[in-house]
Amino acid sequence: MTAFEEFGIIPELSEAISSLNWTLPTAVQSEAIPAILGGADALIAAETGSGKTGAFCLPIAQIVWERRRGTSEAPPTQSEQSTVIQLNSEDRDRSLQIDKTGLNCECRLGKEWHGARANVGVYGSGKYYYEVTITRDGLCRIGWATLAGSLKIGTDFESFGYGGTGKKSFGKKFDDYGTSFTTNDVLGCFLDLDNLKIWWSKNGEHFPMAYQIDKKFKSKETCLFPAVLCQNSGLAVNFGGGSAPFKYPPGADTVGVAAAAPGNLKFWSREEKQSVDSTTPLCVILEPTRELVQQTFQNIQTFASVLQEPKIRCVTLAAGENMNQILRILESGCDIIVGTPSRIVDLIQTGKLATVSLQFVVIDEIDQFLADKNGAARQIDTLFRALPLVTRDGTRRQVIACSATLHNFEVSRFADRHMSFPQWIDLKGQDCVSADVHHVVCHVDSIEDKQWIREKYQSIGLEDDHVHDQDQIRPGTTDKDTVSLGTKVLKGIYVIKAIRALNMDKAIIFCRTKQQCDQMEHYLRRNNFTAACLHGDRSADERQNSLDGFKNGQMRFLVCTDVVARGLDVQGVPFVINVTLPDDKTQYVHRIGRVGRAERMGLSISLVSAHEEKMWFHKCRSRGVGCTNTKDISKGGCTIWFDEKKVRKNWVKTEQF
Repeated sequence: MTAFEEFGIIPELSEAISSLNWTLPTAVQSEAIPAILGGADALIAAETGSGKTGAFCLPIAQIVWERRRGTSEAPPTQSEQSTVIQLNSEDRDRSLQIDKTGLNCECRLGKEWHGARANVGVYGSGKYYYEVTITRDGLCRIGWATLAGSLKIGTDFESFGYGGTGKKSFGKKFDDYGTSFTTNDVLGCFLDLDNLKIWWSKNGEHFPMAYQIDKKFKSKETCLFPAVLCQNSGLAVNFGGGSAPFKYPPGADTVGVAAAAPGNLKFWSREEKQSVDSTTPLCVILEPTRELVQQTFQNIQTFASVLQEPKIRCVTLAAGENMNQILRILESGCDIIVGTPSRIVDLIQTGKLATVSLQFVVIDEIDQFLADKNGAARQIDTLFRALPLVTRDGTRRQVIACSATLHNFEVSRFADRHMSFPQWIDLKGQDCVSADVHHVVCHVDSIEDKQWIREKYQSIGLEDDHVHDQDQIRPGTTDKDTVSLGTKVLKGIYVIKAIRALNMDKAIIFCRTKQQCDQMEHYLRRNNFTAACLHGDRSADERQNSLDGFKNGQMRFLVCTDVVARGLDVQGVPFVINVTLPDDKTQYVHRIGRVGRAERMGLSISLVSAHEEKMWFHKCRSRGVGCTNTKDISKGGCTIWFDEKKVRKNWVKTEQF
């Protein structure tokens, strides 16, 4: 028995654990693995490099495999297919009662919704109609849903509903539509597959088009089934195939569902329903960057690759991926998705990614997501509005949130809103840093050290960021703009000196802006050092090539913005150089987490200016592209004065260099 098996990990995963050279669980893994296997929501706070990714990837791979294996080992038996079109007693919520005719249903519970689909769907072409009469006053909703859709119609992107309060619903979005209805009212449900439209009527009065639907709903695999939903109410359904005529005939070009041509009808079968359920993902893992998506995907694939019969199907969703290929994979079925929120939310909202079976939501670097209030935080909110609290088979949703720094108000509020009695796994406490990292400050004073004046005009010197192009520079004086420009050039000189003095063979160099990263990369290359650059303006292929080149040793230095500070696992990096300090201490924690990993010693060097430095801070529409407005932001420009000494006093614990 391995040490991991003592925490509940199955023997089948031993091979993958051995391939990673893991002999004993890390502290965070020892706490997180049993909690996740036990079904708990978890907030995991631990220093970078402590094994957080493995702490959730390992148990999730096991649970997903065991769940898929359980359904594949006991396939449902073939049931006799009924050719009579009716509400399906085998495709309903437990408390929705359906009579022997299959055309009347009732739910007497006052605070719970229970629904059902018909046993037939329509696809291909044509215009279809069915009728519902309200027989018991209460709350109800009627409409259409795919086999992958929720029985709570209108609460996902695979179903469409119209309710008694006069609201239409799709994707949990409820909008005013038509008028309210009650006992004895007759509702008509229309589906036009030729023009891809859905609308409803009440007592013969047609309401306007409610939804323009995606062409995927014409397909046999994702066709729409009539669906009803009740809360303390009752309904009588007429599909047009019996002796009772429609109370309000739909019109000459529209037929009842039961009158559809055989080539446009798809009958429900238990085997196909099981097959549909097995194509929808069980786990979504959210990462903030494409690089972290790839890294986590490789980790989860390592565990999934040793699990057979059934195989665990994993897919990445991030910028730069081939969308046509991804859509084909999603249609054929996947189990675990690793991606960025924007891509995942987009696929859910367009109905291309079903969430009805989703058991796990993992959010890595959650504090970074929540800090981006107008971007990622809003996407996270949108995602959770689209997710069911309970999967179709009754399994409770499990939420896992991870970061090196969890201790802030936004994370606590997220936990209160979306997690159920989460278990806090906090091994180091607030704002922790690894004990294996030494911190050094190198003061940069361009008034005292004037060598920058000579270096500024040499061909191998560091190009400044042009923030002083419209200022009058007077070398040799203590003029504020001159001192700021000198600081920029002097920092480049100190970077080269540190590299040579410490004989650095590998280091990550952090700059504040993308422009500074590009200039530092060129500066290092002009001084005969191999360097690669990583920031948001580089293409996905460029970023991946830069990261791969740094990992395999082709490039000695990786120059980057904070995009790489979060979670990237680059082994054997002994040095980090902070050309400019970040604004907040949590980002510093992530930066220095690139070194001192796996109990190896590391050194973090921070170049801290003795004087204020003028920097770009773009508020313009172009976000800096082509911007030359060097005025201060208080005067309508795109620059600020940054005081690193003040920042350092607030939060950096260092020793003099």
